[in-house]
Amino acid sequence: MSDGRLLASIVAAGCALAASPYLARLTLTVPEREDSRWWTGAAPSRTRLLATVLPALLLVLLGARAAGWSALLPAWIALALFAAPLSVIDFKVHRLPNRLMLPAAVAGAGLLVVAAAARADWHPLLRAVEAAALVFAIFFLIFLAAPFGLGDVKFAGLLAGYLGYLSWGYVLYGLLAGFVIASLACLPLLLARRATLKSAIPLGPALVAGTFLVAGFALVPSYLS
Repeated sequence: MSDGRLLASIVAAGCALAASPYLARLTLTVPEREDSRWWTGAAPSRTRLLATVLPALLLVLLGARAAGWSALLPAWIALALFAAPLSVIDFKVHRLPNRLMLPAAVAGAGLLVVAAAARADWHPLLRAVEAAALVFAIFFLIFLAAPFGLGDVKFAGLLAGYLGYLSWGYVLYGLLAGFVIASLACLPLLLARRATLKSAIPLGPALVAGTFLVAGFALVPSYLS
């Protein structure tokens, strides 16, 4: 691992460990629509804390591999810190609440703009906007017939924006990896007849896994990267 990536990983891990206790608190209150003070969170169990800390730590480390020690690092850390509680919430209640989705989108847009400005290169940012809009439109059309929610549509658009900043190849492979992971996770349930092809599944965690694995390990053919 290069010195830049090592430093990025240390900083990212520190951010995850510092933020995770609060993120775990949010996983309990964000889904509660009637909780007007949801941002204060609630005391998590040890299991819920670990279920938030471990994904957050893993995601920020993959994000650090994707960004390295560059102006793009804060954007990937932010995405990881939002994606971890959103994945936990989606897994538990099959929802991706706007209470976290909106700030995740605002933070992502702002930090990607900062990254583009730092490099004085606006082409990746334009590609990110195009990718987010295109994937949102495609997922919305699928949403009209498929058993997943509008939150998945918005989340896919957000993740596509990050992947699009890297290249169109990352958009294709990152989202495809998400669907593969979701399919593999559902296969045992289908075989055991505990779910059907029309059953609702938490697609968010699989999309997050596909995005960060493909970006972190650069799992894209060189001619598409």
